[in-house]
Amino acid sequence: MNSYGLLELCEPVTFEPVGPVTAVFYDTKNRQVFSVRSGGATGIVVKSPNKQQKSFVLEDKGPILSIKFCPNQQILSVQRNPSTLDLHNFDAGGQIDAAEYTLVPKNKTSPIHSYMWTGPTELVTVTDIGLDVYSVVPGKKLVKYLRSSNTSVSWANVCPDNCIVVTSSKQETNSLQVWSIRNGTIVKLPTIETGSGHLVKEKEVSVINVYSRTFICISAKSDTEEETETVKGLKLYSTENDQIALAHCLNFEHPVSGAMGIQTLDNLILVHSLQASSTLIFDIAVTGVRNQKEGSLYYDHNPVLGKTSLANFGAKNVGAEFGGNSVDYSPTWVVFLPNIIVDARNGQLFTVGMKLKRAVSGNSGTLCNFLLHRHSGKQHVLTHLKSCLADPGVSLQQFSMMFQEIMRAYCSHQNSGEQTPIYTGMVGCYGKLETGLPAIQCAVVIDQSELYTAVLVPAEQNGVQLKRIQAVVVELLLALAIYKLKPRQFILEMFINLAVKTEQYYQMHQYIQYGVVTDSKHLACIILSLENVYPPARQIALDMMSRLGDAAEELIEVCLAQGKVVEALNLARETGLADTISARKYLEASRNLEPLVYFNVFSFFEERNVRLRGTPNFAQEDNCHEFVNIFKTLYLCENGAVSNSSGVQ
Repeated sequence: MNSYGLLELCEPVTFEPVGPVTAVFYDTKNRQVFSVRSGGATGIVVKSPNKQQKSFVLEDKGPILSIKFCPNQQILSVQRNPSTLDLHNFDAGGQIDAAEYTLVPKNKTSPIHSYMWTGPTELVTVTDIGLDVYSVVPGKKLVKYLRSSNTSVSWANVCPDNCIVVTSSKQETNSLQVWSIRNGTIVKLPTIETGSGHLVKEKEVSVINVYSRTFICISAKSDTEEETETVKGLKLYSTENDQIALAHCLNFEHPVSGAMGIQTLDNLILVHSLQASSTLIFDIAVTGVRNQKEGSLYYDHNPVLGKTSLANFGAKNVGAEFGGNSVDYSPTWVVFLPNIIVDARNGQLFTVGMKLKRAVSGNSGTLCNFLLHRHSGKQHVLTHLKSCLADPGVSLQQFSMMFQEIMRAYCSHQNSGEQTPIYTGMVGCYGKLETGLPAIQCAVVIDQSELYTAVLVPAEQNGVQLKRIQAVVVELLLALAIYKLKPRQFILEMFINLAVKTEQYYQMHQYIQYGVVTDSKHLACIILSLENVYPPARQIALDMMSRLGDAAEELIEVCLAQGKVVEALNLARETGLADTISARKYLEASRNLEPLVYFNVFSFFEERNVRLRGTPNFAQEDNCHEFVNIFKTLYLCENGAVSNSSGVQ
């Protein structure tokens, strides 16, 4: 299934395109595009998706090779030749100081391959003999050398977001050196060995960040000689704890040839094929199979959703079904991380966005898990569950997996930093969820009230079969039990009500008996009220009351309110409360009932008086005078004589 329209090009930021007198540069750190006219002499215009436009003028001192702002936009760095960087200060009002000062590498003869700002006043340069760290003092217009690390560099890939540098000593290599810059210190991490016969180039290496983890991404080429220029997948090497290890392998459905771009969006990894005008989507938290090679544990991943294509901003149709018009991927596009596409020839900067409502998958559980990991996915998860409930083709096993994912996400959020508790003695009808993937906290947290109001209640209102709703509620209760979560009262009430409507009393009995339905006073009262239609309900309620230890009085009150006075007396006797209950309260409740009921209640308290005080008469403090008179009127005066056997002392 294709998720056409899921990804779209947002409304572009337009700028002056590249031309005879105009050069265009892009700064990945600040997401800014620079249009430089005549080396800056006739103006430099800076634009970005989220920042205010800037414009200023620089003296033309030759062609510009690179131009970037520091993170706080107070210092501009301009590279006009391979061996120096010119720096300009900007004041708080955004005005440039025309007086420049220069950074000269420690080794003046070493060309600067690349550089990055790692802080407001900290620069890292990569030359052909190593990495150098500098501190910029804008107030004094000075650049101070801090430290360096020597290594042979043919090319380098820098990631200013993570302060990671990957260097290679050859144009094509099977050994990559990884560096981390922290607080002005250069940390040398282990090397990545791609193996003999697997040489990589600069364009085949990138540094990405998903789920707050940094990975070195390397293209995996096809093994056959005829397809050496095609890519069959990506290998992600983790940098966690300063150790380099293969963590994930992303496998393409079909090898990709030609230009390829890698981006990240909302913790998804996007692989664009410019030649095929299509995009593959990977999510390392949703799909994956544990694998091991040469002692290294990693996870194999297939695309989480079907192949898709970018859609134009604001387009209405992608095919006839999905909405949005797919676009041909232009050979003039340059793809930048995390989600920027720059078309310098046409003067457009696009941001890749996502429309979650257009995500589709043949597996309901996979789609639910996919949406749970998206930051704006809550409403889409609820909508998906609602549609699944109305679709008889979605099995209860899929509901079991979806509910377990939702409860795992809820527990992970509630117990942040702790291991999610799982009750090993309770598993769903289809087993406990086993993803085999490392635990990653979901972006979406859904509680029981949201499932109830947005999914379960509308289903009953929309005519979904009651037996199906009841079966889905059972899967929800089982998922709650697996993660040791107490079901909310409204969920339990819905379960009982559905059991009554579908006459599934024995199933209700079983789930209560085995602890899927948790005990509560309110629930015991509801179950007791079912005694007329399901006689074992009385014993179920008594057992629940016994387990709770303090629910007897509530059950008795329910019986009295329903006019079941004899049943209330029996409950009081069975729970050991017969000697302490108020005689007046029970006689009052039975005075307007059938005479025989009143007789039985009155006789019960007479017998209690005999047992406790040796006389059938009521004590003065019982305040039962009127009830004694009623009894005499009903049963003694009819024989023409008034007995003195009952009275008040």
